[in-house]
Amino acid sequence: MSDTNMTKEAVTCAIRHIGTGIYSSGKIKLYFKQKGYPEDVANRAVKLLIESGYIDDLRASRKVLAVRSGRKQESRQFIYQRLLEAGIDPEYADVVYDELESDKDTCLSLFKANFGEYPEEDTFDRENEFLKLAALRGYGIEVARRAFRLYLESNQ
Repeated sequence: MSDTNMTKEAVTCAIRHIGTGIYSSGKIKLYFKQKGYPEDVANRAVKLLIESGYIDDLRASRKVLAVRSGRKQESRQFIYQRLLEAGIDPEYADVVYDELESDKDTCLSLFKANFGEYPEEDTFDRENEFLKLAALRGYGIEVARRAFRLYLESNQ
């Protein structure tokens, strides 16, 4: 089978696989690899799928971001890593990264989502609990402390 025919077959195969779902270019490349397509065929097929709108890494990025908000909010660096792991092209991951809110703001949102909008009286004594959660989500200690102070001030 010629490379052109194989590329067309790969595109058709991917369209059936994608259906109404949202997939990144990296995930479809992995799918092609699992199906046994040569890398050059997979690359051409992915390019055609992007041009025709079946693959949109920015839309796939929004899907990743939607899961990582509220109680599951993470730092910009953690989100960037998740985008790459989700098969988002690094060029698009960079664009999304540049548009993310500051870590200070998202860490404050994390605190509000997990501990309530307004601090309780014993909140100051529970600082380590807040800082531990922030560290688990990829925030640095200084950012977490700054967000914690802002959280405390939100009650005044």
